[in-house]
Amino acid sequence: MTPDQFLLSFAGLAVLCLLLPVLPLLRTLSRGTPRATPLEQLPEAPARVDEFRRMVREQFSHLLHLARDSGPIRGANENGRPFIVLGVSNHLAEQLPPGSRRLRSLVLAAGHLDIPGELICDREIFAEGRINVAHNALVKSALSQRDIAIGRRARVTRWVRTERRLDVAEAGQLKGWASAAQEIALARRVQFEQLLAPRIVFGRLPEDAQRPHQLDTVARFDPPQRSNGQPGNGRNLKIPAGHTVKADLLVSGRLVIGDGCRIIGDLRADKSIVIGQNVIVEGAAYADGPISIGPGCQINGPVYSRSEVQLGRCCEIGSPAHPSTLAADTLLISEGCIAHGSVWALRRGEVLDERSPA
Repeated sequence: MTPDQFLLSFAGLAVLCLLLPVLPLLRTLSRGTPRATPLEQLPEAPARVDEFRRMVREQFSHLLHLARDSGPIRGANENGRPFIVLGVSNHLAEQLPPGSRRLRSLVLAAGHLDIPGELICDREIFAEGRINVAHNALVKSALSQRDIAIGRRARVTRWVRTERRLDVAEAGQLKGWASAAQEIALARRVQFEQLLAPRIVFGRLPEDAQRPHQLDTVARFDPPQRSNGQPGNGRNLKIPAGHTVKADLLVSGRLVIGDGCRIIGDLRADKSIVIGQNVIVEGAAYADGPISIGPGCQINGPVYSRSEVQLGRCCEIGSPAHPSTLAADTLLISEGCIAHGSVWALRRGEVLDERSPA
């Protein structure tokens, strides 16, 4: 090796050694804070809903009109799929053979539609009125122009869309995409994947809990800055309880926010974020590792973790005026929490049962 090559190699090694401590931070900084709604990046389910809605309008609007007066209509559509069209006073249970536990027909109702308990529906269902899915039933997809109620331990395996309100009883399961024009309400032990609504309520509001509120902060906290003009606020930063921070926080390790703090800015950490109780964050929270949010917190911006997010009870994500996004590989949400906008669990989402350990 020539002297020049040796000097170049030594200089490169020196630069690498200088960068190693801040590489995680630079990686986090380069990724930025996600602003887009993850569900907006997954148009497949909404497209299927639109396709099904269009099929109902083009192929079944006349039959739905006839069924209102003439009663049930059976047949097959242009693709050879069998269907049942029910009138306003008809019941699906009356159209099923005794002891039947599986239905392979499309079901469309001019009024309300009741899916009997234990029944498996292999095709889509539609109702101009309310849809009630009884206990332990399994539905592939459901579309209603009014409300939809999913019973105890009932499951939806593809998608569900209501133009009003979606209620899911205890231990129900929503696989795939669930959307409501007004509100989604999930009882304890409900499992979910993708939710989209102006208001999403998780479990019941505990009697002894309050909505997120601002505690009196005692002082302003100015976070430390890295030396030599390097980006970020250092490693393993902890904000003392009861302080206000008016800055974005970018940490290469673990970020801890004390109780009653107010953060006017975004939170980003490449390890984990721990947020105490009654904290208000007027920005986003992003971490490669887990994010733990204590009870009674208000996060106005998106919350995103590549690992896990745990929400203490009575937290609120976003607001009616400013919908936001809650997304992680795993979402564990306590009762009394509210989200506005989209909620996305890549692997597992569940409303925790406050009566038993998480």
